[in-house]
Amino acid sequence: MTIFGSFGTLQTQKSIKLMKYFIALALLLCFGQLSAQHTIIMKDGSKMNGELQSIKDNTVTFFYKGSNITFHVGEISSIIFDGNISSSSTASSASNSGQKGVSFVMPGRKLTRQPKIDNLTMEKGIVVIAITINKYGNVMKADPGAEGTTTTSQYLLTKAKQAAESAMFDGGATFPLEQKGTITVTF
Repeated sequence: MTIFGSFGTLQTQKSIKLMKYFIALALLLCFGQLSAQHTIIMKDGSKMNGELQSIKDNTVTFFYKGSNITFHVGEISSIIFDGNISSSSTASSASNSGQKGVSFVMPGRKLTRQPKIDNLTMEKGIVVIAITINKYGNVMKADPGAEGTTTTSQYLLTKAKQAAESAMFDGGATFPLEQKGTITVTF
């Protein structure tokens, strides 16, 4: 009887420990959902992940890396409220924010062919390419190193330019003859 009594006590202790674990996990999941994740895409193509605090009098207050930062609405291209960058008419990304990928700013256009990125080094950086496209969506001119670029590496600048030139946007006879925008490549 002592053997079974000890076994029963051991099982009860394991059950209580397991129940405490599940309660802690449930609380963590509940409170984790309360903290919103937002992404701000600036006009220069840079992105910040944090939490939108307020929008008032053309001023946006954004909690980023432990402190509140304020921006004028005119400095911001878009705000994504779920933390994931997705396709829209003005900005798109091939990956989640903060990772390697491509985003663009081209009002009224959609990316129909993603830029091909070849990076055979371990170099890292962000390259903003000022582009001009024709009404058919072809990239006619690509100038790497625009405002927001974080690297001076000629290799990354060249690879970003090649990537931008390989991109294609939607087009047609109703689009303007020439349109300017940016493509941002994060290596």
